[in-house]
Amino acid sequence: MRYAIVSDIHANLAAWQTVLKDISDMRADKIICLGDVSGYGPKPVEVLESVYRVVHVTLMGNHDAAICGKLDPATFSPRAKAAVSRHREQLSEAGIAWLKTLPFELAAPGFRCAHGDFSDPAAFRYIIEADEALPSWKATQEQLLFVGHSHLPAIYVIGASGKPHMVDPCDFELEDGKRYIINPGSVGYPRVGDCRSSYCVYDDSTKSILFRQLPFDSEGYRKALQEAGLGEDAWLQERENLASLPSLRERLSFSKPAPENTHAQDVLEHVRVNPFQSRRRLLFLLGLAACAALAAGVTAFRAGRTLAPPALAVTVPAFDLPSRNAYPLTPGKNLLPGLPDALAADGRMEGWRYAFEDRTRQTFTSGLRDGAITLCIRHAGPCKARLESPLITLAGTQLSALRLRGQLRKSDAFSGTVFYQLITYAAQPDDTLVHVATPSFEVRGAKSKSPAAAAALNRKIPLAKRVTHVRFRIDADFDGTLEVEQPTLTDAAHDTDAPKKGHT
Repeated sequence: MRYAIVSDIHANLAAWQTVLKDISDMRADKIICLGDVSGYGPKPVEVLESVYRVVHVTLMGNHDAAICGKLDPATFSPRAKAAVSRHREQLSEAGIAWLKTLPFELAAPGFRCAHGDFSDPAAFRYIIEADEALPSWKATQEQLLFVGHSHLPAIYVIGASGKPHMVDPCDFELEDGKRYIINPGSVGYPRVGDCRSSYCVYDDSTKSILFRQLPFDSEGYRKALQEAGLGEDAWLQERENLASLPSLRERLSFSKPAPENTHAQDVLEHVRVNPFQSRRRLLFLLGLAACAALAAGVTAFRAGRTLAPPALAVTVPAFDLPSRNAYPLTPGKNLLPGLPDALAADGRMEGWRYAFEDRTRQTFTSGLRDGAITLCIRHAGPCKARLESPLITLAGTQLSALRLRGQLRKSDAFSGTVFYQLITYAAQPDDTLVHVATPSFEVRGAKSKSPAAAAALNRKIPLAKRVTHVRFRIDADFDGTLEVEQPTLTDAAHDTDAPKKGHT
């Protein structure tokens, strides 16, 4: 028998319909939902009705429990709590009553399912780190367990050594002597990779697991969010950024030019309607500004107060950038975006944001020095400046330490300090981030008229086990000229270079 294992649909009808079509193509015999049919999304009624009709077994998730009154949503994020209230109002008494009947756990032939871990399924504990899987294995006897809740597709394995480890999602067959916990990921609220809908298929005859990751109609989902009066999800914008294709050529019009008399008529029509167009253009620009502020608010909310823009007079851009995923991790991969060889026309530095104190005394330029892209910051008097990367998501990487490298040059007249920082955060069950630590290193020396002189930094930075996100930042307070070369942030486990003599 082939089982389609889905989880965390979260009222995203567009994604759910895509997955249902794929399940049909995969010829699954039964569908099992690990919970969280509701929560967050704009279509709770339609999704719940569909799940009721076609899913063979549905378990209770924490959002479902909150909506039907079996869980206090006090610890939920504001967005999640608002969704609970909204979905309670939209669902009928029959819908709420059905949610109340959902079990916390399913014991099927040869495998077991729950929304969170199995030590106490009604507590909805997360399994993210490998050792967090141990209580579930101790509480069960089955070789194969399925869980959802974290929205992160993953495979947790334990064998004869008794030491659990996590494996990235891949198709495989169960092996004797090993036990497995499978998280199929999220159908409607993905938070990892390129933000595709994710589920898996288990074939009990071949003892095989197949992971399926699918793009869905994000425009349809976005339209449904707008119609419901909801702000756009930050992960959805990130998905759009990842899915966009770069332009290979400049835009070129292939339409025929309009006849001269038609062109003249167009001009006359433009003059006639211009007052209305001006008003509409103003409303459009105001709408864009509101959307930008909303996007910045969503990002700041997800990461808590620690993600507020730098407390300096001018920040470019004025909002936080879409986060970057460290996964998939490869040896030597730089987790930081590349410095651009030139600033954009609007002053933006693609992939980065920067802040400064006084635009009349500070300039940022970017170019090449000895073949290396270099950011040049000039201060005509003591001023503060800050450069920072987007938030970097470590989900699925199991990173225990990072190596930070950087190199900079200071003018002979330079006076002040430059600090390289790695700000670390931990994700909470309600999706907010809390600040964990900020290792900070002052980069000294190399103050010389010689363009070849450079100050370098090479540091291994251990990560606390609960760290899920990091951000790189340069904080500087100086007078003079500072040149910054491309910094790198890599996996320390695959980068054993020791700091060279003279590095700080």
